[in-house]
Formats: sequence, structure tokens, C-alpha cells
Amino acid sequence: MKLHLNGNIVDERDAHISVLDRGFLFGDGVYELLRYFDGHGVGVEAHARRLARSLELAQIRGFDAMQLGRICSELLEANGLRDAAVYVQVTRGAGRVRSHVPTEPLTPTVFAMANPAEPISSLVAPQEVAAITAEDMRWKLCEIKTLSLMGNILHLLDADAHGANEALLHCDGFVGEGAYSNMAMVKDGALITTPIAEEPPILHGTARADLLAAARTAGIPFEIRKIRLDELAQADELMITSSRRLVSAVTRLDGRAVRDGCAGRVTLALFNQMRDDIAAMIASRQNAALETTHA
Repeated sequence: MKLHLNGNIVDERDAHISVLDRGFLFGDGVYELLRYFDGHGVGVEAHARRLARSLELAQIRGFDAMQLGRICSELLEANGLRDAAVYVQVTRGAGRVRSHVPTEPLTPTVFAMANPAEPISSLVAPQEVAAITAEDMRWKLCEIKTLSLMGNILHLLDADAHGANEALLHCDGFVGEGAYSNMAMVKDGALITTPIAEEPPILHGTARADLLAAARTAGIPFEIRKIRLDELAQADELMITSSRRLVSAVTRLDGRAVRDGCAGRVTLALFNQMRDDIAAMIASRQNAALETTHA
């Protein structure tokens, strides 16, 4: 596997990072995961803006987040990949000593890898997953897409122990998001999802934004508001969104079936619309490239 490390494409066996890197010592860094279909990235600009915001809030300086698309393209080319999930992380860098507060100016460590993923043609139906509910024990700065994911991992380990794939997290009686995803519900044909600027805090998910755009295109009414924990048991449909999986249907919650235990009508419509939007984006870019070639 070819990796990106600090501006260079290197073999995996030749990639070395200092044990004093703050990402290794403290989880002191941020990351993004982008989905590429047939060589075309989904929401690359949105991911770059979110990375820039994470870097700003984390006070990590010295890396231009607008390089994200170039790094991903070079990495895909080096690995001969067209359909992939690309993981990019930026840490504060490595100092000469272990210190909570850096004792010297640091240069960020930039790392990226690409793994093969399913082509757009394989996205025929939303994944059906089971979830549990749990009181959110993570920190409140969910807007920062941080490497420090211990709280998320503990929730997911608990979910796994209960035969589930995700944990829907709540605080003070309101549901925020999942441990690795944003969430939404359907009631009486309308999509309802949680706001990004209120408690409980949630990640500003790019797939969440794509879900709302798909709802507009498909003519599905939607509402952005706080969701009470007790509403989940009365929901007609539950779903989660993520860059890797687009939208997945939550068909079991806390061991019980959500309605009939299958992906619902609205979830299916939103999945199909999101997939079709990606396919249209790919076709548009391919046509533009052909026009440029023949110009």
C-alpha cells in the first residue's frame, strides 16, 4: 500500500512517525474520511472546509486544509484506485519531549491512506443496522473531528456487546447523534434531524447535509429540531448517515424492531436520491472532462 506522509507518497513499510508525535501520545489531532466513486470525491470541498474548521478550533497551525483534494487524488493514483475510502489525519506534530503544552513551535504531521471500497453500482439498498441508546459520555466539542475517539469507541464496544452496530447518544433527555454517525427519524412522512448549533452537540456531518439536500430534491418534508429520547420509540423510521455508507436504516433499537424491522419508505427514497445524486455528479464531471479533451 502507498501512503501519504508529510507531502510524500511512500510505501507502507517505509512510513515512520516519531513516538513523540502528539497524535500518538495524546490523540492531539483531527481527521477526515472521504468517499471516492470512480475517481470522483463526494463533497471534497465540504470536507476541506470542515477540516479547516477543526484545525482552527484545535489551534493546529501550519497545514492548509485546501490541499485535501490534491492529497486524495495523488494517493488514489499511486494505489491505482478508483473506488475508495480515503482517511486523512493531521496531528499537532512531534516535539522533543512529552509535554501537555508544546514547549516549541511544531510542524503538523500529515498522514493519509486509501482503502478499496464499493463502486456506486453496488449501492442498491441501504444497510440495515441495529442500535442501542446510551447516555452520551463524550466531550462537548463534537464540531472538532478529533482523533481522540475513546468515548466513541467505548459506546461502540457496548453496542457490540448487545449485538448492535451503533449507539444513539442522548443527553438531558434529548438525542444528539450516533457514536460514528449523525441520526434522523421519520414521523408521519416527515424527516426530522437534530440541529448543529444547539445542545446536545453533534458533528457537522457532510452526509447529514447531503441527506437534507436529497430530501429537498425528492420532495420529502423535513424539520430540523431537537429530538426527545422518548420520541425514538414512536418513530416510523430511524436512520443514520455517514460518508462511508450514505444512509443506513436502523431497524432494531434496544433489542426491539423499529416498526416492521425493515428499511422504511422514506429511508429508501433518501438512499436512492443520494446515490442518484452521486451518479449524476460523476456523469457531469466525466462529460466536462470529455468536452475539455475535445475542445
